[in-house]
Amino acid sequence: MSEILREIPARAPTYHHIRDLATAEWGLTIKHTDYEKLLGGFKPRSMDDKWLCISDAPDARGNMTIHWYRSWGHVECYKVLVEVQDPNQTEGNDWAKLSNIAWEKILGGLEVSEEEAKEDVVDLCRNFVGCEFGGAGTASRAE
Repeated sequence: MSEILREIPARAPTYHHIRDLATAEWGLTIKHTDYEKLLGGFKPRSMDDKWLCISDAPDARGNMTIHWYRSWGHVECYKVLVEVQDPNQTEGNDWAKLSNIAWEKILGGLEVSEEEAKEDVVDLCRNFVGCEFGGAGTASRAE
């Protein structure tokens, strides 16, 4: 008995945006190389990668928003506005800045402070996207 096997097309995932939103101004400057890495985002390579980073297409000035989701449920945890600085007035280390952050107030049953949200985003960008983020400090909550 011969059967024709058809490939079932993959369904596009549904992304769930932040429900209980907290926001803050930021101002962390980044290099052009980090901007380029953020633009590329991050897709999980295996089930062990618990995060997904998607960047919106840059606008006419180069500004973009990056979104960090938990990879399995596509639940957004962090959203960061990246603004490109005036190329005539910048140096290599301050090509763009993370100007605003939004985050889910409660993650894993715990309230997330502004400081923790910023530390998590820095660690996620370093660990999954390969950003340097020079003098941004470090944390270990993003795992």
